[in-house]
Amino acid sequence: MTDANPTMSPVTLNCADPRLDLRIGFQPMIAKGTSNPFAWQAVATGIGGRSFAALSATLLPEQRPALEARRITRSLERAAALRVHGGETLIAIPLGAAAGLAEPLLSHLFRAALAQGIATDRLVIEINADERGDLSHAVALADACTRRGLSVTLDGFAAGPIALKLLARFTPRFIKLDPSLVHGIDASVSRRLMAEGVMRLARGMGVTVIARGAERRGEHEALVAMGVRHFQVETASLPRGDLPRREPRNPVSAATHRRLAHHNRAVFPLRTARTTEMAIAL
Repeated sequence: MTDANPTMSPVTLNCADPRLDLRIGFQPMIAKGTSNPFAWQAVATGIGGRSFAALSATLLPEQRPALEARRITRSLERAAALRVHGGETLIAIPLGAAAGLAEPLLSHLFRAALAQGIATDRLVIEINADERGDLSHAVALADACTRRGLSVTLDGFAAGPIALKLLARFTPRFIKLDPSLVHGIDASVSRRLMAEGVMRLARGMGVTVIARGAERRGEHEALVAMGVRHFQVETASLPRGDLPRREPRNPVSAATHRRLAHHNRAVFPLRTARTTEMAIAL
């Protein structure tokens, strides 16, 4: 577990460093039987489409929280620019638990949301269910989100040991089935059995399951047959403002009242990068 009062080391990144020039796309999450997304996941990539994980791997461990802060800032800036915050649709922000310093990063999230006029009860923090095997950092981030009233998604859930241990420690609002479990599920008995086990756990805990990466009709039909009703499209799309949210709030993990004045400030010595256009896949 991390320190109860963590502090951010004043490690800086060169503001001209191309690794800070993030592009933000959005992937829609849609409930079966509806056409409008109930949520959009912000997806950050670097120049040339380089993944965020690959960018983070090029940095020293003490520099990674600064890159996480940049992802938060750019995601909320783009959400505001595209008017995603105009309706009730949720905005999912991935946050790497392995970067550590959960409290300073969440403080930065609250300040960035306030600056963009985005209500924090619309935000969902996505924690990877693997997190490089670092259970303590993932639990610390989940606990910090719970204390601040933020909803949590366990992303990349595939019934692995870290994922199950995380689920035993707290109740997320959403669980996302990992694409490796979803792909070919209609032709794999073992994958169906694992997904059905996750569905039983989720139903018992009142957690909504989202399938990520269902590309073929057979995969979609197999998932629907076992009770999956929510899907994430693995293609960047253009969000439209004022979209109604179709997914009902989970009373177990609904966001609660927060006071921004009580959130500790953290040092993220980064300047705003130039505005970039989101790539739209047709």
